[in-house]
Amino acid sequence: MNNWKEVLGTAFAHPKVTALKAFIGDERKKGKNIYPAPADIFRAFDLCPLSNTKIVIIGQDPYHTPGTADGLAFSSRQAITPPSLQVIFKEIYQDLNIQYFHNVTFEEFFPTNNLEKWARYGFLLLNSTLSVEEGKPGSHAGMGWEIVIQGVVETLNKLPHVTLLCLWGNAAKEFAKYVDPNGKVVVMEAAHPAAELYKQEAGFSGCRHFSIIRDIIPTIEGRNLYKELHLDAYFDKKHAIELVKECFPLQADRLIDYINKDLFIHIPVNKEEYFNEMKKIELVLSTKY
Repeated sequence: MNNWKEVLGTAFAHPKVTALKAFIGDERKKGKNIYPAPADIFRAFDLCPLSNTKIVIIGQDPYHTPGTADGLAFSSRQAITPPSLQVIFKEIYQDLNIQYFHNVTFEEFFPTNNLEKWARYGFLLLNSTLSVEEGKPGSHAGMGWEIVIQGVVETLNKLPHVTLLCLWGNAAKEFAKYVDPNGKVVVMEAAHPAAELYKQEAGFSGCRHFSIIRDIIPTIEGRNLYKELHLDAYFDKKHAIELVKECFPLQADRLIDYINKDLFIHIPVNKEEYFNEMKKIELVLSTKY
């Protein structure tokens, strides 16, 4: 099944989740503002089907201010950048050295706050809680959405290919316990981006999750990167490590770590193609290109 809603059918049918959806409907009838809008609550699943899921980012709550949440974690259709997203954009810009490599300003690289392009590329942008009452962060926490997010993580465990799971903030880190240590899920943890707004060096800025994504995804994707590589190198760890040291000295430590964890399907040895793929991923993270 390619449809997340079908895969998560058992979770969505759980009595606690069913009760939560009924509760949200009743709250709206009472005139309470619940975000995101009904049509957007499951937008992340609609835009990023299971077969295309490469990276899963889990945050905390949807934005609880009017008109901000759009169903994709951290994304917004508003012109003003939400503070958390501003922190994320700054991390991308600095971590990937965008100014140097692409010769564009911060504002040129992130002209909008809509992360739909990320979702269509393969980012499943979720929050630990999929809904929230206006002005009341955490108001729907623990009411049932955690069953759905648990279902997402457990589904990743069953996939035959590597997926990257970014857990941002304490609420998100709670889902690390559902990751199968023998599976192909690469877990990356950091503080919630909003923590940087209240405490210097809180643990998100400098986490380098985006450069890890950029470096790793081309080795998972395959495509034409491996046309010069004989089959024995796919499965020979020692040979693969030697190739990585030779071809990618700057990324070697990181790549070798994942090779040793048996997380790679392929090893990149065509440098030109590999770096072209890295540049493409950098541009995916822009909200313009």
